[in-house]
Amino acid sequence: MLIALLALSLVPLVMDHDAKALQLAAPASVGQIDTGKLKGEPTELAWSPDGTSLFLQTSERDSMIKSPRYYMMSAADGKPEAVKVAPDWVSEYWGWKAHKSAPGVGSFEIDITEEQKMATATASPMGGALARGGAVDPNSGTTVDEAMMRAQQMQKQRVITLRLKNEIVGQFINQQFLPGYTFGWAPRGGMIAYGDEQGRLAIMDQQGNKREVAGTKAVLLPAWSPDATKIAYLQHVGKNKYELCILPVAQ
Repeated sequence: MLIALLALSLVPLVMDHDAKALQLAAPASVGQIDTGKLKGEPTELAWSPDGTSLFLQTSERDSMIKSPRYYMMSAADGKPEAVKVAPDWVSEYWGWKAHKSAPGVGSFEIDITEEQKMATATASPMGGALARGGAVDPNSGTTVDEAMMRAQQMQKQRVITLRLKNEIVGQFINQQFLPGYTFGWAPRGGMIAYGDEQGRLAIMDQQGNKREVAGTKAVLLPAWSPDATKIAYLQHVGKNKYELCILPVAQ
């Protein structure tokens, strides 16, 4: 393992890859994760240095991470096995995976903004009262009662938005901000994998070239393997249910 780590450290960090030129195979479903049994929700996903296994952290979330639980999974079958402590290599991996800028390319950096927005707690159907067969105010397209109800439903929301090359690579609305939850840097080459605004897995290079991976949805915690040949991610498929997927990548 030490030899493998040394070999990886000798690979140049800055190689300007083109996302459009990547060869992407179909993602493989490796296993199912039931957080109803594991408790909490997924908050970290990291590759082992040798690329044979993955670390998963689940946690209770409100205004902070609470009650973290740790699991190891084989990259071959994705079966979570509980461990008492996180391996030493997790913090180092997470340090570059979830950083604000790409490893070795400080100029390729995510812009993080925070703002307060007013939004309705529930959205009215398209067409307002007319969609429900109610009387219509010809000036506003809604009833007076509906306008009052919507005003009462207005709530202030805390919105944290992550942008890279004018692309949203993460957004947290009234949620705790978790670096690396919606994106993951490649270990070299200045590329990023992330869940786009439609929840699909996407890859972007330093020029802003973007590749979307067909058939993906509700993607979170994308994580590149240390040799940059695979991207692991979780796909939310139902209440407490997540699918562990691995996408082979050739450059």
